[in-house]
Amino acid sequence: MARIIDKIKERRKELQRDSRVASQTALAGSSDTADDAHHRDGSLTSTSNAQQPPLVQPGWYYSFEFFPPKTEPGLDNLLTRIDRMCRRLDPLFVSITWGSNGSTLSRTLAVASHAQRFACVDVLLHLSCTGLTREQIGHVLAMAKSSGVHNILALRGDPPQGKRAWKEGDVSGGECDRAIDLVKLIRRLHGNYFGIGVAGHPEGHPSSQKGDNGKALEMQHLKEKLDAGADFVISQFFYDVNVFLDYVKRCRKVGIDCPIIPGIMPVQSYSSLVKMTQFCGISVPSAVMDRLSNIRLDDEAVKQVGCKIVAEMCEQILSAGLEVGVDGFHFYTLNLERSTTRILTSLGAVDIMSRSGTTPFVHETKSSNEDLIGEIICTGPNGSQTRERQGSISEQARSTRRVLPWKPSAMENRSKEDVRPINWSNRPKSYVMRTDDWDEFPNGRWGDSTSPAFGELSDLSHFCSFTLGSDEDRRAMLGHNPQAESDVYEVFARYVEGSVPHIPWCETPLQPESFLIQPQLAKLNRYGFLTVNSQPPVDGLPSCHKVFGWGGKGGRVYQKAYFECFVSPSKANRLTQMVTDHPSLNMYAVNNAGQELRVGVEEGGVTALTWGVFPNREILQPTIFDPDTFLIWAEEAFSLWGSMWLNLYEYGSESYDLVQEIRDTYYLVALIDNDFTTDGNDVSEFLLLDLLLEVGKADEKL
Repeated sequence: MARIIDKIKERRKELQRDSRVASQTALAGSSDTADDAHHRDGSLTSTSNAQQPPLVQPGWYYSFEFFPPKTEPGLDNLLTRIDRMCRRLDPLFVSITWGSNGSTLSRTLAVASHAQRFACVDVLLHLSCTGLTREQIGHVLAMAKSSGVHNILALRGDPPQGKRAWKEGDVSGGECDRAIDLVKLIRRLHGNYFGIGVAGHPEGHPSSQKGDNGKALEMQHLKEKLDAGADFVISQFFYDVNVFLDYVKRCRKVGIDCPIIPGIMPVQSYSSLVKMTQFCGISVPSAVMDRLSNIRLDDEAVKQVGCKIVAEMCEQILSAGLEVGVDGFHFYTLNLERSTTRILTSLGAVDIMSRSGTTPFVHETKSSNEDLIGEIICTGPNGSQTRERQGSISEQARSTRRVLPWKPSAMENRSKEDVRPINWSNRPKSYVMRTDDWDEFPNGRWGDSTSPAFGELSDLSHFCSFTLGSDEDRRAMLGHNPQAESDVYEVFARYVEGSVPHIPWCETPLQPESFLIQPQLAKLNRYGFLTVNSQPPVDGLPSCHKVFGWGGKGGRVYQKAYFECFVSPSKANRLTQMVTDHPSLNMYAVNNAGQELRVGVEEGGVTALTWGVFPNREILQPTIFDPDTFLIWAEEAFSLWGSMWLNLYEYGSESYDLVQEIRDTYYLVALIDNDFTTDGNDVSEFLLLDLLLEVGKADEKL
């Protein structure tokens, strides 16, 4: 289901289903006595708040707009940000803008292709007809189709070079005069393959006639675009909600009944608000300006108040939207993430997970870097203090709706894929690339891993380049001059704590579910268990659980404890004894030379590590461990020591020899506890974690 219009229709069905269930629940509960404030689990709550629904119901959606930067570093940063925002915030789609006369063609298509293929989100590709021939447009559409893109925003585009603004009657200067001609061309060339969006202007297009006649003519033009084959409308941004709602009502009155998505522009600074609204002819209510004018010189304060203002706008639209068929938002992010994330958090669409167990000295800072939400003040052994990165706000965010524990692909050929091995959880782009040529993808069960071939490692190097940055960026993260194993251990520990954003085996920050065991993970890494993957056990938590939930309402989710780490040969031997002493544990290990250790393991057997039970569905097992696939992953994991770390240092140097020694002697170990039952819902302590800490503590005393 790659067309945006189809996804919106499905969300509306979901909202209708939930509304019916809510109505039935309310009707069934009307016979309860007013003073019955006890829940079935015995807890107490206020009767006035018990039935309040969240602001964002399951059928609501949101999307983000990005534009391609002009520089290579800017492009790398944007791709990383899109990955992060899409995986943590789960937008319905993202739109990628188009430069005047196709000036950003290559970059626009590069960003669109990456987002569709690797960020696992459907893309709405902007396409304007300014200065383009029909043949050129056809070529762009063909490239979009080959990249898996199924959605086009059809625009006339920016004014021709030398003009500041369109005037009444102006045409594009290309072979498609206006957006309606582009809509017709797309439908003629590709039928219904593409979902098509068009632009709407609540306060009127700058080139339109003014007054009632101009409004009527513009409404006529919009309806003609929809009659020609467009599916939905995305509006220009606004700050007066009444203006937008009146616009929607006028659309409905003339028979425009398609989805109309309000464009939302977060306030980034007072000066940019004034310039942008004046340039685009957007009115700003005096009440909004009054709240911002007194703090106009404080950009951080303006952002915070601006987020509140925009969140209130969204709440007002949500309250009135059902009457006019408005059920989503499109955020003009300006390639920034903090304000959008804050707004979504205010609306209840996103939860911010606290980094449990990190140093308590965490506070908000007024930083020029909009990504950062604060700093961590770290106290060293000698009492000195340093400030370290705490991370982006969306690193700690999680959408309140997750279909699977991992982000499903947005590519049509992978639409039925619902099972993946756990090993690539923190390098999903690598997994997608290495399996891109498969004819079929696991659905329902993993099957035979020896049948499909994984892609070659030689093609993977560029998947780390934009994530870990330049050589100097990597030295800053991984160490300029490591001298001892403990220096390497510290890098892994600091990644777990959030002060190092990436390591070669983890292209994304720590997953929110690992926040619950973050102090223990950091300690394990300082003991020499260099963790690259882990999950605590879960025993039948509700599928709507904020941290572990997935799959929708009404289900129960389960998972086995899993740890994957690099360890020295001596620690591998101790782990062997640990597993031997505990029958519920399995251990798989291999070193760079291919020597294997297996303990507590019978031959064969794919192990389900995550599964869920839901009403009217078969049991889902989206995450598995396969011993044969583990060996394929291990080859990649060991190669990263060389390609992403070892090559930072001069051959023969102490740092080079240290990293080489670790690569060539350490084992990659996978540990599974098959007993997933827990005492209560506290996942911060469990057998496998306790045993590893005991081994590490014992080693430290030797």
